[in-house]
Amino acid sequence: MPVEEVIVLPGTVRARPPEKTWAALAGRLPVFGITRVADLTGLDCIGLPVWTAIRPASLTLTASQGKGASNLLALLSAVMEAIELWHVEQPLPVAVRGPALGVDPGYPVSALPLIHPYPPQALARLVWDWTAGTGLLSGRSVPVPVDLVRRRAQRPPWSPDVLRATSTGLACGNTREEAVLHGLFEVVERDVLWRDEQTGGQRRTPIDPATVDDPFAVSVIELLTRAGMALEMALVDGPYGLPVCLAYLWSEDFPAIFAGGGCHTSPAIALTRALTEAAQSRLTDIAGTRDDIPSDPAATDAPFRAAHRQGLAPWPQAVSRFPPARGRFADQAAAVAKAVQHVTGHEPMILDLPGPADVSVHAVQVICPGTRSRIKRAMLR
Repeated sequence: MPVEEVIVLPGTVRARPPEKTWAALAGRLPVFGITRVADLTGLDCIGLPVWTAIRPASLTLTASQGKGASNLLALLSAVMEAIELWHVEQPLPVAVRGPALGVDPGYPVSALPLIHPYPPQALARLVWDWTAGTGLLSGRSVPVPVDLVRRRAQRPPWSPDVLRATSTGLACGNTREEAVLHGLFEVVERDVLWRDEQTGGQRRTPIDPATVDDPFAVSVIELLTRAGMALEMALVDGPYGLPVCLAYLWSEDFPAIFAGGGCHTSPAIALTRALTEAAQSRLTDIAGTRDDIPSDPAATDAPFRAAHRQGLAPWPQAVSRFPPARGRFADQAAAVAKAVQHVTGHEPMILDLPGPADVSVHAVQVICPGTRSRIKRAMLR
């Protein structure tokens, strides 16, 4: 069995060079319902590559966006996000139907994402379809409610609308291990930002952009500055021992606040994910093609407080407590899963999502009972 590669790229880490990933996917896009891809970069003045992939027959979002250090990386980011959504729309095999009391999944249903809080006793008696997930650390088969993935339009009539199906933990990678690790990062990021929001933003350490020393992050900050963006960035404290970053953009030419978050074992990658996601969100609104953009014009008139200028922490000092990442994707995923289990008391689970066997990408949904994510689109500032 070949040893899995860990290829460090500007702003990301992958198991395969981007040229090889694109060569494997370019002729197979129609399999996933992708009819076209488009370069959105020139619609904004920032210059950060942002692409979109379109799936007209989607059951979720028809337009998926992606960003990256180059056109190829941004193109792949958009395509992989579209492929993630295609996978999550495919039917999952139902292993058993019944209430949690009878299925005994090994974790409380109340620890899963819920649309509204419900009494645990009532949740344990609701009847659901269950599919077979896999414990990330134990490797054992674990029952998972299908409605954690299945959207409302796909559910049987009169089924309980209780569980919140979200894209949190949904990931696509060149290998299963790559996908699992990136799914875990997303779960951790959103749980840490949710915890921070509950405190009114008290877990943040504002960062001085002038002290950032990662070459790609510096180049992104320079793009934003030259484009006249007001920039605010912070490191957000969480219980997992992983760097989580948050970034905000605002400009006079488009007076709305755009935010981005990022988590990774590498602080620099966590930061660039937050910065580029904020820039991508701005361009997505400019393009106007994404299905879930608010139609209320007042959403673009948000007042902007001046970005923090006092008490900013130097980037090297703020991230000095994080050790460098070591090992392959599987090793890192196991370490993150152990941290999640320690915090939540529940083992993270993986759903392997069905897809075409002749396409060399893997899609998973990582589910971590006890973690949370925001429901509102906006990130508290």
